[in-house]
Amino acid sequence: MAAERKRLFITNGSLLQEKLISSSNGRYYPFHNFSIEELEKATNNYAPHCFLSYNLLGTWYKGSLDGRVLSICIPRYPNVQASRNQIINEIVNDVAIAAQLSRQRNFLRLIGCCLETPVPLLVYESVKRGNVSEQIHVTGEFHSQPMTWKCRLKIAREIAHAVSYLHTAFSRPIVHRGINPLNIFLDDYNVAKLSNFSQSLYICEDEIIKTDRIIGTLGYLPPEYLEHGEITEKFDVYSFGTLLLELLTGRRPYNLIARRAGYFRFWMNRMEGHFAGNCLKYHVKCHSINEVVDYRILAGGGINEQQQWQAAVELALKCLETSKDKRPAMEEVTKILWQIERSLATFPERHSSVYDDGRIFMEEMIASYEGRCHVLQSFSGEELKKMTNNYHPDYIFCCSNIGIWYKGNTENGNISMYKISNVNWCEHVKNEFKFAAELSSHKNVLKLLGYCLETSIPTLVYESTGNGTLFDEIHFHPAPFSFHIRLVIARQIADLVAYLHTELSIPIISKNIKSANIFLDKHHIPKLSNFSQSVQIIDGEAFPTNQIEGTKGYMSPEYITEGIVTQEFDVYNFGVLLFELLIGLRLFDLFHLVDKEGGLLLDHLQNFVKWHSINEVVDPKIPKNEEGHDEQQKWEVVLELAFRCMVTAKEERPKMVEVATELNKL
Repeated sequence: MAAERKRLFITNGSLLQEKLISSSNGRYYPFHNFSIEELEKATNNYAPHCFLSYNLLGTWYKGSLDGRVLSICIPRYPNVQASRNQIINEIVNDVAIAAQLSRQRNFLRLIGCCLETPVPLLVYESVKRGNVSEQIHVTGEFHSQPMTWKCRLKIAREIAHAVSYLHTAFSRPIVHRGINPLNIFLDDYNVAKLSNFSQSLYICEDEIIKTDRIIGTLGYLPPEYLEHGEITEKFDVYSFGTLLLELLTGRRPYNLIARRAGYFRFWMNRMEGHFAGNCLKYHVKCHSINEVVDYRILAGGGINEQQQWQAAVELALKCLETSKDKRPAMEEVTKILWQIERSLATFPERHSSVYDDGRIFMEEMIASYEGRCHVLQSFSGEELKKMTNNYHPDYIFCCSNIGIWYKGNTENGNISMYKISNVNWCEHVKNEFKFAAELSSHKNVLKLLGYCLETSIPTLVYESTGNGTLFDEIHFHPAPFSFHIRLVIARQIADLVAYLHTELSIPIISKNIKSANIFLDKHHIPKLSNFSQSVQIIDGEAFPTNQIEGTKGYMSPEYITEGIVTQEFDVYNFGVLLFELLIGLRLFDLFHLVDKEGGLLLDHLQNFVKWHSINEVVDPKIPKNEEGHDEQQKWEVVLELAFRCMVTAKEERPKMVEVATELNKL
């Protein structure tokens, strides 16, 4: 036993010494080496009453040794040797960086470690108040009262300062890569202490590091990291933006991920990580400041606090920009938070409210459509809150860059509610209302029931969406999903788009034909939604635009390169939808098939299909039936039609009437 402890001490100590020498430029950073017995004594053999907290680094205990109060972290201890080696390297990385920051106020001070265990144990200064996550969400021994806004803002400013220090105080900036409430502790005086440098790394200024190992907390990982494995200082800026929103709203990003069909999407992959981050961002964009702010701090807020909240939201959204180049540096973020905290008088007075603008706008819209659509119901703001339990996250079932969908319960049955983002809301509401009202009589369009003018941005109310989206049915529901039902859905959507292109006095181009915008009722009848970006153009003409917006992989080549919208845009969209229906793969699963502009690399996609037999290509959730060969022939016809819809030259794509005819013959 003694020999094994000595061996571990030498092995772990040599790794730590090597890391310290390489990262500290020869400086000496003293810290204490504790024995196993000392830490067992300090924690009464890790008794349950000494448990303090936990985070991604490990389990934390409070302890006392020779009159000194300590915090001890027992790191995660995997059984697999390869994983254990990875954890040891991460712990050594944490110690090497934390040792250099021990004199800085807003970093958790490392006192020492125990090298006699397979994975070193870490000893820090006392943080008996636990981590910030427990404070925000009110759990644990010290958290009977919710954290005040003043305290939350102070934490945000202190952590911003700490991250700014990491980025600027060293010859090579340090990217933390773990900024979230679980890694921020509070001392006895509520001073914020950033911890957990296990994933941190040094980079050269303006350097981009790439990795294939995507790890981290849902909602805190930037899109360039999820999609391409890129790491820069702007990684931390994005994470800080999510932290700031969580402090403000009291909601974890992953708590806003839709719960569907009784299960919670909570596993980590590239798409879910991106989805979680966007959910919190879109939640803020789609609600008024009073709907966004944590209700526990809302009651005590006056005009000054409301100005602070609004400024904090605007700063967080800047940090959460999709393009890393548009995010501010952490130095700038720190300065803005100082201004928010100290100089309330500098905030500009808002002379007109979004509420008044939205109400007037919608009243004019409704008046202009009177007699041109079915009678729409006017809902009050209180009715919407009652239907959704005050917009509780459990009622969210869909989230996009345009808005958030809520399910609602009324005395007359279920409804769906669409809260549209405050970004370019006027144009989005105008289009959504205009086209949804005109097309609601069509069986394959989600029926608009009414509206609410008492929310900051007009809210639209629709029929119940039943089984959720086609996207969910394909990718998240475990039950088999037959080819027959998929084919019926494809036929009906093709018929609808052909109707939009040919049966109206001025054709409508949807621009949003994708599985996430198609809802299914209880009979699996598809309902197309989201006309916020739709346009009307005369048959044969093109609609030019300088604003390129859409989902990667769904945008047609001529739209990406020239900003041209024609009926062939929808044909291309429908081809991608057909491919997704048959193959069952999301475009997020095919990153290597999407170029940096968001276009689909058709040649690569065709090669992907050629390299496999039709049985290997088709979604395994499609049950194999007795038709056998006949059904396989239909698969091949659908796949060939999808590729014809997606050809690069728009003139070579079939018309939607032709597509609908071919599908109806199958």
